[in-house]
Amino acid sequence: MSKKNSIKEIMMFAGTYISVCIGSGFATGQEIMQFFSSHGIRKSIFSSIICMIIMSYCGAKLLSIGKSVKLKSSNDIFTYLLGERIGDIFKIFMPIFFLSSFVVMVSGSGASINQYYGISRNAGSIIMIVLSLISVLMGMTRLIDILGNIGPVIIVVSLSIGIITIARNYEGLINSESIVMALNVTKAVENWHFTGIIYSGLNIIIVAPFLVGVGETSSNKRNCIIGGVLGGIAFMTACLFINLGILSDIENICINEIPTLYMADKIGPIVGIMFSFILMAGIYTTAVPLLWSVCNSFAKEGTLKFKAIAIICSIVALIGGKIPFSSLVNFIYPISGVLGVIIIIGIITKGIRVKF
Repeated sequence: MSKKNSIKEIMMFAGTYISVCIGSGFATGQEIMQFFSSHGIRKSIFSSIICMIIMSYCGAKLLSIGKSVKLKSSNDIFTYLLGERIGDIFKIFMPIFFLSSFVVMVSGSGASINQYYGISRNAGSIIMIVLSLISVLMGMTRLIDILGNIGPVIIVVSLSIGIITIARNYEGLINSESIVMALNVTKAVENWHFTGIIYSGLNIIIVAPFLVGVGETSSNKRNCIIGGVLGGIAFMTACLFINLGILSDIENICINEIPTLYMADKIGPIVGIMFSFILMAGIYTTAVPLLWSVCNSFAKEGTLKFKAIAIICSIVALIGGKIPFSSLVNFIYPISGVLGVIIIIGIITKGIRVKF
């Protein structure tokens, strides 16, 4: 494989990893505010660094497993990491979780369009469901091409929004520690010591089966490792700056269901309009892998059964998407984060066993 093609594959893997993690929670800023900003500036920075290390390691390992271990289905990653007993429980539960998370993405798209354009929440949800369904039916190879290109763009734009917001509200950032304490912002995890670990788990449990599937398409293991590490670093760097941006104007931002959209709109109306499309793209990049993971748990890609499951899940998501977005984030994400920690432990211990 030529050096040019190798670099391209690495960037596509990193971009795909970023894309799958972004989702409605990150893109809207809601999960960053609940997991990090709610604990104040010092604790949130420390938690972000811990999360960056964990996600870089796990991303590299999952992609590598996809390349080196021949699994019948990407959903078999749970039995590979956790053994037959615990793994089988996860294999039963995970499709339910993936579907629930897909509902969160659908609800997030509806809330975003409703907040910015005043359009019905149902309209936003339907648009996301249709786009996700069409994409999943295209297959894994096409998904990597789409997600690998969208992810880096969203990260660059998100970083820019965060940095500009910080620059405009620098004094607010200095005083943010006391302001956060006074506002009593909703926390996804009460104990800040576990925030970085739980947030890592939240993302890893979503990406695990999909990254294994992506790793299967790679030309070599080295590209998987570098792509995973780069993806983890880039994603958490963006998280860190959005977190600081939120903290710099936390009094106004915390009352908005879509914090990042508020931040973008404050920079300028044109920026707000542009970011509204970026926001939808961010939700889309996680909604698609979640729907794919549900379908792949029960049927082989491309089969009639696979397509039928995709359609049924889309209908369920349309109904479930009527639940308020912030409520879904606060209920589903912390639980999934704890389960994700089990996956992280499995990745680390399996890596040690294989090495020695």
